[in-house]
Amino acid sequence: MVERLGTSQWSVSEARSMVAQLRHVAGDGPEYDGIELFTSLCAYLDQLHGKAGFDYVYTGARRQALADAVREVRGPSGVGDPESDRLVQPVNAAVTLVEGRELVTWLEGQSGWQQDLGRALRALYTYLDQLYGGPGAFNELLTTFERRRVAAR
Repeated sequence: MVERLGTSQWSVSEARSMVAQLRHVAGDGPEYDGIELFTSLCAYLDQLHGKAGFDYVYTGARRQALADAVREVRGPSGVGDPESDRLVQPVNAAVTLVEGRELVTWLEGQSGWQQDLGRALRALYTYLDQLYGGPGAFNELLTTFERRRVAAR
């Protein structure tokens, strides 16, 4: 398990705590959307990780087991329904999956807490990409039923 979230200065638990506090100081706009995206992706990972929740980025055999479960649920091709609008699927009320990736790039170009939020978000997208099969593979959210199947592995 990895303590830090990518190149962020924060561990998973520190990031979750910091983002909860930042929600009260961030105004409207992309920073707030980034906070909402981070919270939503963590909640999604909580469901994929199951009972333990998302406290660490899994490595080694644990990551492989989780990735295998995700890929099994997604099907043999590792890709969801090609007819779906998966890339424009909303993660939350503010952004879609593709807009979230663009927001990450914008946040990383800022300074201070915004940059660290961008780095933490980049780490979440990278981790989800790895679970889904490689760079850019996180292109759809699993249904609630599918998430339960993954968590029950």
